[in-house]
Amino acid sequence: MLPQHLKQIRVLMLNEKDNLERTLFRLEQGFELQFRLGPSLQGRRVIVHTNYPLDGQKFIRNNFRVLAWNYPTGREDDSDKYCSLELKIAGSYQYYFGYVYEQEAANAK
Repeated sequence: MLPQHLKQIRVLMLNEKDNLERTLFRLEQGFELQFRLGPSLQGRRVIVHTNYPLDGQKFIRNNFRVLAWNYPTGREDDSDKYCSLELKIAGSYQYYFGYVYEQEAANAK
């Protein structure tokens, strides 16, 4: 793994109503891909899913997992939070995102 100051980071801004289903993003092995919230998603409880496998696991196209949010400031602040993938395996992977609606969030508490 490269030292943090040499790592290549690519940022994908997530926005409501963006349809990138047929868009191909070319990223190199060793890059970090960060998913960040665009203005249309600020204040929403967004969940990002990917079928990129965890370290040591086999890739299964229909097996998606939830990515955890990172909070660089230590506070749950939408303006700088991101979830990321360390890209180590070549291939074609998918992601999608959705929301936790306020009623569901209230019921979960």
